[in-house]
Amino acid sequence: MSTNSQQTIIQGSRSSELRIGILCINLDPVSREGLEVLVAQTPGAHIVDNVDRLITPREVQRMLEQFQHRVCVIDFDDGEESFRMAHKLRAGCGNSISLFAASNDSRPEQIITAMRAGCSEYLIKPFQPDQLLESLAHIESWGQGKVTQQKGRVVTLVGAKGGTGVTSLAVHLALSLVQRHHRSVLLVDHHPALGEISLCLGLGRHQYSFYELVHNMDRLDTELMQGFLLQHHSGLHVLDAPQAMQAFRDTPTDAIEHTLAFLAESYQFVIVDCPPGLSEDTCAAIRQSDRLAIIITPELPAIHNAIRSIEYLTGLHYPAENIDIVLNRHSGKNTLHDREIESSLRRHISVKVPNNYAQIVSAINSGTPVDRTRKSDLPDAFDAWADRLVGEDPGAQPQNGSSRKLFGLFGV
Repeated sequence: MSTNSQQTIIQGSRSSELRIGILCINLDPVSREGLEVLVAQTPGAHIVDNVDRLITPREVQRMLEQFQHRVCVIDFDDGEESFRMAHKLRAGCGNSISLFAASNDSRPEQIITAMRAGCSEYLIKPFQPDQLLESLAHIESWGQGKVTQQKGRVVTLVGAKGGTGVTSLAVHLALSLVQRHHRSVLLVDHHPALGEISLCLGLGRHQYSFYELVHNMDRLDTELMQGFLLQHHSGLHVLDAPQAMQAFRDTPTDAIEHTLAFLAESYQFVIVDCPPGLSEDTCAAIRQSDRLAIIITPELPAIHNAIRSIEYLTGLHYPAENIDIVLNRHSGKNTLHDREIESSLRRHISVKVPNNYAQIVSAINSGTPVDRTRKSDLPDAFDAWADRLVGEDPGAQPQNGSSRKLFGLFGV
């Protein structure tokens, strides 16, 4: 996915009205070049990118969300794949996206077939200025509605260094979203080998992993996905990590992005547990994420690495406002105080998880998450974090009717 090119185009168009955004899907190079020439002569219209057919409806809407009117130009000279792509986008995006078919074939039966697949316009190659302008004028006259809010959100957790407790945090955050907010949640173990999520939840290992699902991206559908899932009694679903060491090398990063986008269409939240550091695989997950949580502990190496990670990611155009700092093992007795940490990071601590190491270790060793009903600051912290993601006031009454002391758990 050409995220950087999208960002550059959008930033460069701030001075003009972001009226019409055009996303090409598998358009041949000659036609793409011709379309660029014509669009450059159309005020307020911009070509965002030319992507392959693996793109999902969710990704399309995210790439075009800046624009008042949104268009996908699908190359219909690819046969059946083009029709399937149009059907998928029409089902996933509704009327928020206008679909244009592009083809060398001008036969009436071909045009009718494209219209039945969901296309509102049919452009004959090579593109003609009058035809394109008329088609674009149609979508403006129809008053196309705004993009609807997407159902699924991807939240990625990354440790600033090893040993920050990312996996246990991911597990308990996911459980809080399921049990407290009754959301459909998928927890993805994004470790390339020997992940620990299934152990923390007391689940048996699955013979298939998230990485195997990624490598089957070309045939990914809901039925295939179901065969890869582990299910916790709480209702939480899990995609396990590979059991073998170095089972998958050179995984295509765009396949990771496409897979996560597909998963977000089936769940309200996809929580991704990543290994520490910013490997190519982890950065692929981050690019697809609505929010990124960098997990730190109150020690200098973790804070130093967090600073460098933020600088690196924002340099790659990941939105700084989508990055949360989560301070694990928080205590009033820490040598580094909250104010010092925030001063070093130049940002607030978003969530503070209290230091109850013994309770966490006991939960991990027993394969049973921390008991939400016992009096402890830990469930409060995870619930406050879940509240933040869901968008509720941290002080609001929980859905289960129990009263929790949520004050002081946020650093904002």
